Amino acid sequence: MDLNLLTTFGAVYRHRSITMAAEELELTQPAVSAALKRLEGVVGKTLFVRSGRGIAPTGAAVALADKIEMPLSILETIEKRQEITKVYCSEALMHLVCDLPGLSFIEAPLSEEQLLADIDSQKVDLAIDIATSMSQAHIVEDIFDEPAVCVCRQDHPDIGDTLSYEEYFKAQHIALKIRRNNVNMMDFLSEKPSPPRVIKAETGSVSSMLALAATTNLIGASTLSLANHLAPMLNLKVFPIPLEIRNVQHRMIYHRRFINDDDHKTARETLKAVIQNNQYL
Repeated sequence: MDLNLLTTFGAVYRHRSITMAAEELELTQPAVSAALKRLEGVVGKTLFVRSGRGIAPTGAAVALADKIEMPLSILETIEKRQEITKVYCSEALMHLVCDLPGLSFIEAPLSEEQLLADIDSQKVDLAIDIATSMSQAHIVEDIFDEPAVCVCRQDHPDIGDTLSYEEYFKAQHIALKIRRNNVNMMDFLSEKPSPPRVIKAETGSVSSMLALAATTNLIGASTLSLANHLAPMLNLKVFPIPLEIRNVQHRMIYHRRFINDDDHKTARETLKAVIQNNQYL
């Protein structure tokens, strides 16, 4: 059997879409459809049926996917050995790792669901983020944790050298769109419910938040390591957040198929060493 047929099947099975599979494989849609027809001829069964505007796998497709997942993953891993390792990295840690050779970095998506789906489809090889996963297909390793902090411009008219609970809730805030565990970042970190903040602006980027805090009277939030890195350049003051919140836990997430892969293991160890040795710089 042509192993390319199984690769095409795997892409269609993951995406439930011939269009998306064609984009991933850099093939035309007719080529993907033709490959599926050939594979159905080999196995003697229909693999996908129409479902609404998309397609759904048949029982035969589910059974085939279960049989080929591990062997195909091993073959794909061997093929990728010479490629640059692609890493989703949270914005808070990008400045620590982006110069490392043999690795390329992409800012982690706003959606945790998308991040995990891209690990499964091998769009990226691993992720460094505060996300987690309960799936047995994923390995999740804690790297380090750090406090979240509040930032405002040095000459803020209402905030001096300290930031009280009352001043925090009186101020106008910049909110972060990133959602983890289906909640926004501040709710995700809060130990207990707190009064609503006055949200004046919203952004999906921590760096954008820090730039806004540096040029307006709004206050923002950041991880301590990124605040320490950018505050001197942006002329920001950094304060503890006057709430009961958990530390930000940074994690490494990757698919179980790579657990014993030597190249992948080297990349993981390099990333952990660099982050843990430079986390507050």
